[in-house]
Amino acid sequence: MRQLGEQLDSDRREIMLRRQLGLTALYNLVNSPDVQGDAEVDLIRSIHVQIDEAVMEAYGWTDISLEHGFHTYRQMERWTVSPAARVEILDRLLEENHRRAAIEAQQNPKPAKRGKSLEESEKPEGAMF
Repeated sequence: MRQLGEQLDSDRREIMLRRQLGLTALYNLVNSPDVQGDAEVDLIRSIHVQIDEAVMEAYGWTDISLEHGFHTYRQMERWTVSPAARVEILDRLLEENHRRAAIEAQQNPKPAKRGKSLEESEKPEGAMF
């Protein structure tokens, strides 16, 4: 993944300099379904597909079909994974988060917090109770 990240950073920087584009302008091209057959835009899309596939492999989730393409997300059409893949990935990430939190809680149990009794509580001057 490191190599892919470095490739993305390097290729993206070269394209941005050559075209005099900022990052947002470049990704507007990447996410535009109107931009087809542009070798540089296709390269960025391809690297993102490779990164996504590497992440799925790292998690052991190669059974998820990512189905990259133009999909609507948050009322915008973008180059991304399919809605079904997005939901499955988020569900698995939540499950993984819960699993890790449970392990951490077992390894680092915290003493139960004990609130102050009414008698121990400081009462502001003039308080009725």
